[in-house]
Amino acid sequence: MIEKLKTFDFKPTVILAIIVTVTTILLVVMERSIQVDETVLSGAMKEKCVELMGDGEFEVVLDWLEAGYAVQRPHGVAKMIINTDTDIIAFQVITKGYEKDGLNMLIVMNADGSVRDLTVYQNSETPQIGTKVNERSFLDNFVGQFGDARIVKGATRNDGEVAAITGATKSSKGVADAVNIAINTYAELFLEAGGEA
Repeated sequence: MIEKLKTFDFKPTVILAIIVTVTTILLVVMERSIQVDETVLSGAMKEKCVELMGDGEFEVVLDWLEAGYAVQRPHGVAKMIINTDTDIIAFQVITKGYEKDGLNMLIVMNADGSVRDLTVYQNSETPQIGTKVNERSFLDNFVGQFGDARIVKGATRNDGEVAAITGATKSSKGVADAVNIAINTYAELFLEAGGEA
């Protein structure tokens, strides 16, 4: 038997190809068997929710029609998060700044449809330029916002206008887009139906 194995010439490239193929198959099988429950908040996201919405139990709504809402989840909204102890509602909104899907934000709403608070949860914009939209001094311009937020270069003159961060106009517009998505989504879900949440 050993003599027969010695006479069979294994090529290293064939052996390597077999190993790579088996490994690839195992990785694909493992990836398909692991399912992430998106209705559970990650540790970092839960910390942000507690910071912005207060302590409590959080419900994540992914399928809005199944949950009894009259509208489907709009493009850009990843999740609706409800603090079931306080009924405070937030939206996780993902928008384009300079980078496609570069801004992942958590926007908390007041019952009247205005922005209560917001934060940039993840930012893949240009470091030291587009990441300036994370700064509290910029984000505070959106707190209390009711209608469409508009980014302007230079000084603001009208309600709803927010000055762009110099060098980060696209990232600034991405934040405004996320805020507008949250405001419009909240209005469609709760205010247009005839009252506050």
